[in-house]
Amino acid sequence: MRNLSKSKSFLCHRLAARIATASLCSACTLLQWALPAPAVETWERLDKHLKGQVLEINVGIKFKLKDSVFCSIADASPTRHEYVFSASNRDPGYRVVSVASAFPIKTKRSDLSYYLTARHVFDNTSKLVTSFQHFYAAMRLYAEQTATNHDVDERFRELLQIVNLSTKKDRSRAELITYQTTVDNICDTYDTYLSTRVDPGRARFDKYVKQANVTAEVGYFLHSSGPVTQPPILAKIYKTGQGETDPDIAVLTSDKNNLLPLELDPLEGTEGQEIQVIGYPVASDQIDNEANDYFTPTFMNGHITKVTPHLVQVDAPITTGNSGGPVVSLRGKVLGLIVRRALADSGAELNKFGAAMSVQQIKEFAPELF
Repeated sequence: MRNLSKSKSFLCHRLAARIATASLCSACTLLQWALPAPAVETWERLDKHLKGQVLEINVGIKFKLKDSVFCSIADASPTRHEYVFSASNRDPGYRVVSVASAFPIKTKRSDLSYYLTARHVFDNTSKLVTSFQHFYAAMRLYAEQTATNHDVDERFRELLQIVNLSTKKDRSRAELITYQTTVDNICDTYDTYLSTRVDPGRARFDKYVKQANVTAEVGYFLHSSGPVTQPPILAKIYKTGQGETDPDIAVLTSDKNNLLPLELDPLEGTEGQEIQVIGYPVASDQIDNEANDYFTPTFMNGHITKVTPHLVQVDAPITTGNSGGPVVSLRGKVLGLIVRRALADSGAELNKFGAAMSVQQIKEFAPELF
């Protein structure tokens, strides 16, 4: 009987413990139901705020030679089809060479304003700067090779005048032939003496770039929603990937301003989740007769169709100009950064297959900011 009583007592304690545990679990469940769910908006309410938080980025270049001589793309060489750069004493301002999307992002720093965009937005800029350097370094060497009485500077000025025939409207047949022959010779000079094939160390090429005093100023102009008459935000590059294997992302900075930044969503995106892609697609401007009068982003709804550690795939239409824009959740937070779209074998856009860089990779790229 004693043993039996002890067993009953033991069972009673176990039963009491299980009842207490069950009651605690029920209380936890009730507490979970009582906690507020993550904030969810409607797109109509969100877009009123988001409209002012996504920017158009214009990347511009100003080409210069010594003595405040400004250069512009004027033509292509007839045989090599390389860029020809004319020269003038008039400052033409920045030539916009790339248009895309960007957005201010919340970081743990408060010294400056920070923005995200795609690195490939700047690719065309680098190519144009390289073409400019090639043309004028080769012109300087060609001037040295063809100078009369070894007056290279005088010959260089003569070549500038010949190249400027590219912009002359009433040039004669003889002038056209002289111009075309000269620019082809300049391009041949680069291939023969300054290309990476014959000058892999770039010592000779750098020498003639310096002698021509070639400089290129690149400007990053951020435009918020509103009339084109409002001054842009002048930005600088804080950090960007360098090679093809680096993430396709660039972080820009500007002086601190009152623009409300977007936040990275702490919740990872999931397949089927409703999202919006916000940006400045060129196609939208093509059908807007007043696009030259103001800046305003385009909102495209869709869903997440695939998620990997570094990729968020969406079916919202993605086209030229959307690069650098955000993928936004109904919480009003950033789930990804638009970096590319799929193309068919014909080159046509498959705009239901867009790729965004994930929040995880954004954080990995600039951990000191997030």
